Amino acid sequence: MVRFAALLVACLLILQLKPAVAETLLVTVTGFRGVRGTLYVTVWGDEAHFLTDLRRAAARRVLPVSGPEMTVAVEGLSRGVYAVTAFQDENGNGELDRNFIGVPKEPAGVSNDARGMMGPPKFKAAAIVLDRASRSVPLRLR
Repeated sequence: MVRFAALLVACLLILQLKPAVAETLLVTVTGFRGVRGTLYVTVWGDEAHFLTDLRRAAARRVLPVSGPEMTVAVEGLSRGVYAVTAFQDENGNGELDRNFIGVPKEPAGVSNDARGMMGPPKFKAAAIVLDRASRSVPLRLR
């Protein structure tokens, strides 16, 4: 009986512990130039490293382009503010190719369809709030 009571107390204590929140961001990407190449989707979790340090990105997914529209699930995120970027690597070199003034030569996009003035968009313009178990975000490549 003592063992049963101890086991019951242990189970009740375990049930009171809250699991870590792991949310899902569903990124629906459109605007591909044909069904070729690789799609890179990056989720950025802070303004300080936005577009500058991939090692500091909250998540990254790399998938072969499979159609004119793709939905990419990014799981395991905490609730918070994020910005999402994506590009279609048409030539398979693993990076977003740019022209001599820095404008992307391959299809690329940012959450909220954010655009920069004389440069890349700002984190605040691209920011989305993940405040529930699942959130869908459209992202159009240009």
